[in-house]
Amino acid sequence: MKVVRFIAGMRYFVLIPVIGLAIAACALFIKGGVDLVRFMGELITGMAEAGPEASIIVEIVETVHLFLVGTVLFLTSIGLYQLFIQPLPLPGWLEINDIEELELNLVGLTIVVLGVNFLSIIFEPQETNLAVYGIGYALPIAALAYFMKVRSHMSKGSGKGERLTSLVEAASEGGDSSWLTNKKRD
Repeated sequence: MKVVRFIAGMRYFVLIPVIGLAIAACALFIKGGVDLVRFMGELITGMAEAGPEASIIVEIVETVHLFLVGTVLFLTSIGLYQLFIQPLPLPGWLEINDIEELELNLVGLTIVVLGVNFLSIIFEPQETNLAVYGIGYALPIAALAYFMKVRSHMSKGSGKGERLTSLVEAASEGGDSSWLTNKKRD
């Protein structure tokens, strides 16, 4: 009995990443807010460099990017708390029901980070070949998007056995969509 209580109590170690992620999210919110206020002040007072509109857009996108990363970290913090400690009285769109939802949030964040980083490289004047950077950013984005597609397809199935069978059938039929029509009839 003591071993079972000890193992059940180990779930409270999740409070370490919960608190750490919440602090990191708050830091990003503060940093993004300060950057946004500073940037807007420079635009209004005319102290900003008289550069092309592209640099203004990149600056704003990078600031919004900080807010998005902070939001995903905050959602991950809340999700870990809900999964391991106790459910929270939150709206339905904010509830996390399984670890897969947290994984998909993190993968989506990674895709956004890569896209914003590539956007900033495009608008910076460089003498390097952008095609190399484009391929370097596109391959992981494509792989992560495929991962998200497969993961969401798997989570739509009702049982693990059905999900595995459907995926094996889809792979073995070489893209034939007849397994989808069989699935709809069930």
